Formats: sequence, C-alpha cells, structure tokens
Amino acid sequence: MKIAVLTGEPSGDVLAEAALTSLRARLPGLELFGIGGEGLARLGLNSRFPLREFAVNGIAEVLPHVPRLLLRIEQITRWILRENPPLVLSVDSPDLTLRIARQLRARGYRGKLVHLVAPTVWAWKPERAARIAGFLDHLFCLFPFEPPHFEAEGLSAQFVGHPLTLAPAARPDKDPQSLLLLPGSRMTEVRQLVPLFRETVTQVAARQSGLRCLVPTVETTRAFVTRTMANWPTPIEFLFRPEDKTAAFAQSALGLAASGTVALELARHRVAGVITYRLAPATFQSLRRQSQLKYFSLVNILADREVMPERVQDQARPALLTDALMPLLKEPARREQQIREQDQALAKLALPAGQSTATLVADKLAELLTDSL
Repeated sequence: MKIAVLTGEPSGDVLAEAALTSLRARLPGLELFGIGGEGLARLGLNSRFPLREFAVNGIAEVLPHVPRLLLRIEQITRWILRENPPLVLSVDSPDLTLRIARQLRARGYRGKLVHLVAPTVWAWKPERAARIAGFLDHLFCLFPFEPPHFEAEGLSAQFVGHPLTLAPAARPDKDPQSLLLLPGSRMTEVRQLVPLFRETVTQVAARQSGLRCLVPTVETTRAFVTRTMANWPTPIEFLFRPEDKTAAFAQSALGLAASGTVALELARHRVAGVITYRLAPATFQSLRRQSQLKYFSLVNILADREVMPERVQDQARPALLTDALMPLLKEPARREQQIREQDQALAKLALPAGQSTATLVADKLAELLTDSL
C-alpha cells in the first residue's frame, strides 16, 4: 500500500512523521512518497523536491518565487495522478498543499484527500471553509473551536488536539542564563529576523553578563543561519540533532522566537517566550485588513490576552525586544508567572487521557484507507 504525503515546512513535517509512524505500526508495509523533510526521511520518504524550496510565506515575499512554485505544483500534481495512491495526506502549508489537492480533484483523482491542520478561517478569509469543502474528504483540526466552521459547509472535520500539549516533565535545573533564539523555519522569515536578533542579543548581552545563546537549526534555513550567525560578537551554540534541540528547550528559561507554532513549543517546555515578526509592509497591511485577530502568538490567541510579550512589525525593534526580555531574565518570579499563564493557555488544547494527536490521526487514516480499497 502506498500513500502520498505533502508538507511545505518543518513544523508540518514533524506532525506528519508522528502520525505516519503511528499509522505504520498498524500497516507495516505502508510506503510513502511525496514532499517532506528530515522527519519523513526517517520513515523512508525520498522527497521529490527539497522542503526548503517551499518554505516561503507572505504576499510580497512570495512573488519572486511564484513561477518556480507553480511549476512545482504542476509537477507534483502530475506525479501523484500517475501514481494514483488510494489516499493523499496534505499537512499544513495550505497555499501549497491545498492547491495541489484542489488540482488533483479537478483532474479526476478519485482517492481520499485528507488535510492535517485546518486553515485558520476563524482568523481571516472565512470563505475558504466553503472552498476546501468542495474537494477534501476529511480535515483534522488542532483547535477545538475549528470543526464547526467546516462542518457547516458539509466537510467532515475532527478535533485531534495539538501534539505540543504533551508536555515533557519540567526540569528543575533550567539555566536562567540560556536564551533560545528561534528566527523561523522559512528563508523569508530568517532574512528579516536574524539581523533583528543580532542587535537585540547585543543589547541584552551588554546588560546581562554570562548570557548563553542556543540556536536549534532546521533543514530549510540551516545553511543561512549558521553562516550569518557564526560571526556574532556574542557566542552562539548551534544545535543540529532533534535530541539536542529537545535538550535545549528543556534547559532554557527564556526564548526569543518568530511567531508561529514555536510559541506552543516554548509553552510546552515551560520556557518564557517573547514573540516577534516582520513582514513586507504590503503583506502586513493585507493581513490586518483581512483578520480580526488581536494577537500573533498562538499562546496569546488561546489566552485572549498578551501572556507572551509580542513585538511585531513596527514594534519589532531591538530596544523594545530587549525591554521585554530583560525583566524575564532578571526576575525569576515574573518568569514563573508567565510560565504558569502559558500552561493555562496550552491546557485548552489538551485531549482526554489516553488519546494523542498521532493516534487519532492514524486511526482515521486507517479507516479511510480501508474504505478506499
């Protein structure tokens, strides 16, 4: 049995690896093909194209890459149609993966089209719910309030929790001098944020002696990050293996991160986070016009207040980020209070005892595969 898997960035690759590891435990002979990163490679997937080709976001930021991306979408669509698997699992990155799914259905694909990570129609462009209901067979949602938006359009949607709610045991020996630096997993992000992080760290280090900076790297941006951050005046410890990244999250007390899923990861590991982001002005203004969200950080969205300090766009400046970081470095009680509030926000995504995102996704995929054969 062979299925296609489509991811567009490292966070989706992680989700896909967990779910398909669980699925393969039920179906040991399952073969995978498609687009993936390091996680899916561990399951034997030989990605048709490198994941870094697709790790771009924004409107103005994407424009230079449009011809190549459209070519890749066409190539991947034709490839899947030739292979004709019984099921295609697309994961997050909707501008890429759902475009391919829609093309597959429009060209006569009769198998199951399943998507993991619902598009945020509750945040912007609610009309997308009706559009994807026209070609998907099933949708996995990471937030409990999402399924009704899609069920109202006739699409089968299922809340499966978020894997980052499975909190590891808190370590008592967290290093208050350790600062995790997480500038993003897309080149468009890191090019904007690495210079900002450098100036911020320079200011923080001038006020906090003994600062230790840890930088977990991902496949899509590793070469750029290691090259541009290696000559910083503040020493940087680069981390390459998944187990080293996990250890860094476990031991660090504070993180400076690009807005995204990593906010939940910081909360999961009980790291006090400060969130920042920059987009091209045209992209940011378009997002603001189409969104009702008050916050960027997923933790703050869940809490409906600023638990993690956010400094985005015009406020994404070294002085403001330094001012947000320093109290968390200097005042353990303030850091612990933020961590407790992050815990409360993350608890809203928890599943009942004995369930996990990976097993729920695998159970449904096995059911859909059985139906399609």
